[in-house]
Amino acid sequence: MPITPGTRIGPYEVTSQLGEGAMGVVLRAHDTKLLRDVALKVLPEHFAADPDRLSRLQREAQVLASLNHPNIAHIYGLEQIGSAGCIVMELVEGETLAEKLRNGPIPLDEALEIAKQIADALAAAHERGIVHRDLKPANIKLTPNGTVKVLDFGLAKSLGNRSAETALSTMPTKIDSSVAGAVAGTVAYMSPEQARGKEVDARTDIWAFGCVLYELLTGRRAFHGDTFTDTLAKIVSGQPDLDLLPPAVPSSIRLLLAATLNKSIQQRLQHIGDMRLFLDEKFFPAAATSTAAAEAEPRSTPGKLLVAGLAGAALAAALVLAVLYIRSAPPTSAPAMRFELVLPNYQTGIAIAPDGQHIAYIARPEDDNRAVWIRPVGGEAAQKLAGTDRVAGGLLWSPDSRYIVFIADGKLKKIDIATSAIQVLSDVTNVGPGATWNREGTILFVQKNAIVRISDSGGTVMSVTSLDEGRKESIHAIPSFLPDGNHFFYAIGSTVPENRGIFVGSLDGKTKNRLLPIFGNRLNALTYAPPGYLLLAGDSLTAQRFDTSSLTLQGSAMPVAEGIDAAWSVSNTGLLFYRKASTTIPNKQLTWFDRSGKQLGQLGEPANYGDVEFSPNGDRVAVDAITDNNRDVWMIDIARGVRSRITFDAAPDWTPVWSPDGKRIAFASGRNNGTHMYQKSSTGIGNEDLVLKNSSSEVPVSWSHDARYIVFSRFKPSGQSGVDTWLLDLSGAEPKASPFMESPFDKAQARISPDGRWLAYATNDSGTYQIVVQSFPDSTAGKWQITAQGGI
Repeated sequence: MPITPGTRIGPYEVTSQLGEGAMGVVLRAHDTKLLRDVALKVLPEHFAADPDRLSRLQREAQVLASLNHPNIAHIYGLEQIGSAGCIVMELVEGETLAEKLRNGPIPLDEALEIAKQIADALAAAHERGIVHRDLKPANIKLTPNGTVKVLDFGLAKSLGNRSAETALSTMPTKIDSSVAGAVAGTVAYMSPEQARGKEVDARTDIWAFGCVLYELLTGRRAFHGDTFTDTLAKIVSGQPDLDLLPPAVPSSIRLLLAATLNKSIQQRLQHIGDMRLFLDEKFFPAAATSTAAAEAEPRSTPGKLLVAGLAGAALAAALVLAVLYIRSAPPTSAPAMRFELVLPNYQTGIAIAPDGQHIAYIARPEDDNRAVWIRPVGGEAAQKLAGTDRVAGGLLWSPDSRYIVFIADGKLKKIDIATSAIQVLSDVTNVGPGATWNREGTILFVQKNAIVRISDSGGTVMSVTSLDEGRKESIHAIPSFLPDGNHFFYAIGSTVPENRGIFVGSLDGKTKNRLLPIFGNRLNALTYAPPGYLLLAGDSLTAQRFDTSSLTLQGSAMPVAEGIDAAWSVSNTGLLFYRKASTTIPNKQLTWFDRSGKQLGQLGEPANYGDVEFSPNGDRVAVDAITDNNRDVWMIDIARGVRSRITFDAAPDWTPVWSPDGKRIAFASGRNNGTHMYQKSSTGIGNEDLVLKNSSSEVPVSWSHDARYIVFSRFKPSGQSGVDTWLLDLSGAEPKASPFMESPFDKAQARISPDGRWLAYATNDSGTYQIVVQSFPDSTAGKWQITAQGGI
């Protein structure tokens, strides 16, 4: 029946028509009982012919009516008009977002406030199991007092039949005279799974939210085509152009867009509530973390450090982003959120650009060389940087985020990421961990265990630090410039534990201040992070305030993450990407093979095994294995397949070596702030005794058949890298150590032959690692290289 002003529908008197669409006509009406204005949505008459539809509509309307939320337009009830149904809704005054966006993009602060309220509305509905499925600017209104109201919540789903719910959910409420335009408008906010006609859930609303947020910030649709089909194609295979975002948009919002507009529903942000953390200013101060601000020098005044962590399994290519908030006290209540960023064919080395826009990493696709790859933080497409094949070591961004320095083919190189133009800066050798680049064009890196400098335009490599032999310093490493471009953090290693530590140095050589000692069993990285933090990564990641004027640490270190590996990087915008060390035990199974390679059986249970050594009579196997996050020496009884623990110290123990009578085990241990040799009864009973007391680092590798010698690897002295092979003579009253072979090259992994006359070991004195056999214990009787294609 025709509906005109004055028509009565129950207690409601129609006053005007507001809109018309495929799902019915929207009318303005006056509630004559409660004396208020409402909106009536009159449904098409053909719905009345399907009792099942009407029954489900009523049930779902009752659920929707229970959504008592300030950002959701309320449903008041259902009415019947002739043979059609009518939904009574809250009348929301004001303009829609679609109308507001006709004037262009919305200012950042206002856009984020609108987005917060949309997210709150979606969260309230998703908690009740309700999915909108047609979120778009035309379904979002702004009241005169600034409140956001989400309209038509769940109606598309409510109105669909069982066989065509997904298709019907894409139909809009028409707000103008162009049906085609209205359909295209809705299509632009479909998720990929919705566009393919698949089942949808709350993650479809998350996608649509990302589309709306993008449009708020840019004034343009994230996915736009000239036709319905073109738009669907862009959704399924295209990417939104994040370069259209205003410069003031912080990296956190770019990350949010990347999380919400991920085409993989499994890798998309999974819960709408997590969006609130990205949008909340107490976690992401918009002005403080803008891209524009990233170009400025970081200030040393007190402030906040925003950290976002990239985490993942040690062997996985998918990396998960976690966001934490570091304050002046440990962030015990700081929430975290995570989503996956995929780095295809990832191998090592995560480096985020100072402006927080791109991630560089080393990858090796199948049938290709290792090379440098980059991908935008807010996008999915990764690209290989041409000319970076055979890259070795880590990656270093320039302060302006335009260049990357890397090492390949024995040369330090610089590549322009925009043009792929490459410049060779210098030949390099014996490069150590860490590098840093200041705004004046100076690059610091580690060569021959000391810190050196070079101009970013190339030239001569010059010394910056030198090892102090009197303090038995062994390495200076991991430099990180401070904001003044003169001072820098760095780490000093020494065979004397008291001389190790984190220091502040300077290019002019006038500063060498010790900040703190090195704790724990490893230090894999350190860096300065704006606006004034020292970040240290070992077994855990910590942040501590640092005053750049007095060059002193302030307060206590704050925990950021536990169990991370060496792959991590922080931007000037405060985004911290890190990879968690694997917490899952690799499925390593000890397996028997005959000499032809035929598999015969298995031994023991799967575990995270390291070295494996047979006992002299072949009845037992000594192994080192990680259990409960600690590496210890274990024994496996071959006949029974039973494993028993031999060492119990909290420090790691590894590389077991049998005495010739099988009664004792020698092993390396990380206890007492070093790497030393210990021995213990192979039964596991008794003390764990230090074999040789000194300040060197040593690992046992073999025990002679006459029980006189333990062959061990000793790390080279201060200023050198690698290991030498030494002998420990046990025949006297006190053990006596002497070098078996010393040279500038590595000599490692030595093994005594079964007849006790020869020693096989790996060395790189030819330029590549080869296997050499030498007479034993007299090293002068003969020496032969027995491999030609390499060996270790």
